[in-house]
Amino acid sequence: MVRRDLIGIEEQLLERYPELAAHHAVARRAGAQEITAVIGRFDAAGETDAEAFVGQVSLVQRTALEGYAASVRGLLPDDEVARWITVRDALELSAYDALLGDVDAPGAALLLDALEAVPGDEVTYGDQATLDQMLAATAARCECGYASSRVVPKRTCYFCAHAITEAWNAEERRLLSRLPALREELDQLFKALADRLAWIALNPEAEWSLVEHASRKAARGVARLNRAARGEIVEGTLASWLDLATDASHDYRPLVRSVAKRGKRTGLGAARLSTLALPGNPEVQARMKKRAQTR
Repeated sequence: MVRRDLIGIEEQLLERYPELAAHHAVARRAGAQEITAVIGRFDAAGETDAEAFVGQVSLVQRTALEGYAASVRGLLPDDEVARWITVRDALELSAYDALLGDVDAPGAALLLDALEAVPGDEVTYGDQATLDQMLAATAARCECGYASSRVVPKRTCYFCAHAITEAWNAEERRLLSRLPALREELDQLFKALADRLAWIALNPEAEWSLVEHASRKAARGVARLNRAARGEIVEGTLASWLDLATDASHDYRPLVRSVAKRGKRTGLGAARLSTLALPGNPEVQARMKKRAQTR
């Protein structure tokens, strides 16, 4: 067993159980705020004590994981939790992953990754960063070999998969900045989709099939808008976008994989669509918060 097996199970569970995904998103957001606060305190004080910094971050991570574990206890069927524990226990946990051995909560590995304190993360993964730069930043943690070899494996690992989708989305935004009419129409479509996904996530009785249906419907809408704008898209400008879609079709996450495989047929908007329905998507989380406040 390798770590990506555990991550794969967690992604599947978060996709299938909206209530679990909602608790995960709350824990991730709260933990991220605490991590940001720690970084801010150290920056303001001009502190350079790396050991003290790591100690405070570790404390935030432990508190977040334990709180999350308590909040989701009893949400999943026993056999789902047991499957996760079996894979977790088969891993040789590194010092970084040691906290996972203290909580029996599917989603803990993804939460721990989300709460990694990496100052300057937004710069590293901003629109100006290339895929090469993003892969270089995660090469030490790569588990599939793609970051160093650039040979696409059957399934990219957690770190490479996220770098690819970030790069794909950045390239898509760059192209759409030259197509304002198409960009505006896609924004309206995705706003409606985010609203729908937020409603599904906030309704414990809603089934995952509703997410799949909403995503397929959105994909048809994206394809329709691209066909209408075909005359505005200069031939050859999609080459890099298509290359990234091909790489994304090897993503370990089934949802990203399926959208990426149809990327050429769907057109611009596919990159955004591939991540919109993933657990913890910021657009959907913002809609969920807004809906929750109006209840």
